[in-house]
Amino acid sequence: MRGLVFILMIGGMFIGCNSTKKVIEPTAKSEALEAMIAKKAFKIESDWMYPLATTSMNVIANSGLLPPGSTVNGISLIGNPNYIKFYGDSIAMDLPYYGERQLPGQYTRNEGGIKFKGIPDRYEITKDENRLQHMIKFTVKHNRESYRVTITLYPNWTSSININSTHRTSIRYRGTVSILTPNDGLVTN
Repeated sequence: MRGLVFILMIGGMFIGCNSTKKVIEPTAKSEALEAMIAKKAFKIESDWMYPLATTSMNVIANSGLLPPGSTVNGISLIGNPNYIKFYGDSIAMDLPYYGERQLPGQYTRNEGGIKFKGIPDRYEITKDENRLQHMIKFTVKHNRESYRVTITLYPNWTSSININSTHRTSIRYRGTVSILTPNDGLVTN
């Protein structure tokens, strides 16, 4: 009986170790995304944000201050203007923020969100050839605060944005990618 159990365990290990990497074939849509990234002329608009669930966020949720259909784990941004725009070597970013401030900072009445306009530091783009995903990493500074941003662009033109701040708890956004048009109102520095 022990011999049978041993053979089943060894067989299970071979089956479990026999994993294959899934390779996604390029499509017209994924190739268009590739060209758009190469031109550095695109924008991302987020539909959802996912703040870090903390005690303070639970207090906000319990007080009814979240938008309809939202929870402390996922806040709808539908109808709330937000963006990250890439144009050449510059980036313009205006994202709402729910979460906790860890260090004192300079909030003005109109600047509670994450804002930046200019040339980022440490800008890097990598591509996962098997999954056709692009990862963009950069850091930016606004006033005294610094943000480390990681964006994953998927071949179906959706995005995931992770932002870590020196002054706030981290936050994640989910949205869509689109072509940057002249109507997007870019202002160069």
